[in-house]
Amino acid sequence: MEHCRRGESEQALSMFAAIREQLAPPPAILRLIQDLEATRCDRTVLAGGAALRVQVGGGWDSNVSQGITARSLVLGSGDNVLELELDQSYRPRASAFVQASADYSLVLPGPGINLQMALGHRKNARESTFDVTSVSASASRDFKLGAGTLRGQMELSEVWLGGKHYQRNQSVAAQWLNAESRGSWLASVSATSARYLTQPSQDSLQLEAGLLREQRLNAALSGYAGASLLRDEARGARPGGDRQGFELQFGSLVIAYGWRFRPQLTYTRWTSADVFAAGLLDVQRRNRLAQATLQAEKPLSSRTSLVLEWRGRWADDTVALYRYQAKVLSATLAHRF
Repeated sequence: MEHCRRGESEQALSMFAAIREQLAPPPAILRLIQDLEATRCDRTVLAGGAALRVQVGGGWDSNVSQGITARSLVLGSGDNVLELELDQSYRPRASAFVQASADYSLVLPGPGINLQMALGHRKNARESTFDVTSVSASASRDFKLGAGTLRGQMELSEVWLGGKHYQRNQSVAAQWLNAESRGSWLASVSATSARYLTQPSQDSLQLEAGLLREQRLNAALSGYAGASLLRDEARGARPGGDRQGFELQFGSLVIAYGWRFRPQLTYTRWTSADVFAAGLLDVQRRNRLAQATLQAEKPLSSRTSLVLEWRGRWADDTVALYRYQAKVLSATLAHRF
């Protein structure tokens, strides 16, 4: 459909034929393909248009505060070691929550610029200090590049934590996608300026370059694997200074019994350039974060779906203040207008 929107009928018709022959699409998708084939991918079929999606749901989070697992903190070294017991404010805090979000997208005819806006809020039943509100807006445009498509994107986002303006992000990104009937390659680069309004010492510029491969095994099973290089440049007096590392991700899509199952594993590791706090914590931060997600989606109609999700996060760090773990279970109802 993106090929159709850009007037690349040959590429679109070739992919439609492959989808019909190899993936056994459901009736609604098959009818759409047949309509586009009958009009030779007439651009008026997909001109302009807007879409609104609303999601509401709730769940339970074992650690809304990102409380740490350590019970004490060791300062100094050698003969000058001091062990301090941490009070209850550092402990994990669990809470049920409700959440709602809405996102709106609009494709401008002519230049083909895609505008997106999103608003979300999560309300914790017991820990209102950690309620999260977010607002974002982005603009993107696709260009033909070689055998694939290049997408350029700009995004602005604002985050409030506990009702206080907490973070402002500005990012630019470029993605090159080469899609084939049996899979696709995705290469991406991005730069994000993160400003923490209540903790300016944490301000940073985050750079990422990655490559991902997605492979379709059959009509009901596909998998993907990706790797990224990370660099995080401190813009304030952040303890430890700059950081660099990498990220690995693995996942799949399984269609069975009318459900879409999406398991995913992500592993991130980075190291700081300097010691955390000279004389107190004479160690470089080495952070390892493992995340696991299992999402199950059940279409209830052509526009409505139910999404069940479990997420786990396990963070290990050479500085005890950053070791934590959390598990989240949620159910969400999504509807497109």
